[in-house]
Amino acid sequence: MTELGEALDSGPEALEQKHDHEETSLPGVPPQDRERLRSEQAWASYQAFLTMPGDKCTQCWLMRKHCCCKGLPRIETRLRVYVLMHRLEIGQRKASNTAKLLKHFGAELLCWGVEEHDARLQQLLADDEEGTVVLFPSPDAVEASSLAAAPRQVIVLDGGWRECVRMNSWISPRVRRCIVTTASRSELGGTRKYSGGTDDRVQTAAAFVTLLRELGEDQQEVASVRDGLAHYMECFEAQINRSKT
Repeated sequence: MTELGEALDSGPEALEQKHDHEETSLPGVPPQDRERLRSEQAWASYQAFLTMPGDKCTQCWLMRKHCCCKGLPRIETRLRVYVLMHRLEIGQRKASNTAKLLKHFGAELLCWGVEEHDARLQQLLADDEEGTVVLFPSPDAVEASSLAAAPRQVIVLDGGWRECVRMNSWISPRVRRCIVTTASRSELGGTRKYSGGTDDRVQTAAAFVTLLRELGEDQQEVASVRDGLAHYMECFEAQINRSKT
């Protein structure tokens, strides 16, 4: 697969075909166990990638010659951040995925469906349910700027829309959901194209930058994360442009 092919999303038809194939690719495994097994397999694949990454950077998932890591600030925000990533994102490790950048800013990566990770997240929620928000536009989500009390930890969902809906449903409804209202693709950029009239839809890292801003977090921290995302975008575009030549 070319660098461009790795970086760009497959169309919705391809995703559906892939999903349909997966549903029948584990003969002998009870349906209720298939999702967990696939998640475990994706996480094992990711661990193998960290050991033998080939030409990709293990942190930013760009090709090594376009790696953006040296230009990303290593900071830890006031918020405790947990990225709950769907197995498809973990397994594919596309350059266009932006959620993995949050690790540079102190986030912890969890793969939904991995038993150990699910247990950890449930414990985190039990320990501080009141101080937690899930960044997801559910019908009952509250605007981040209007939250009565600033959260202490945030769960960032990462995956396709259908996958994020499922992950969100798995998390207790007692945990607050929040949305951002000032995110702009024209300001923060984007690596993936969306259908259905959602040209200004932003990706995970851009939504996180906006969340920090709307929560009134330290301006220097917000600027550092925003500038880090901009640097990644430059490196991503350089990789895409090179693959076109």
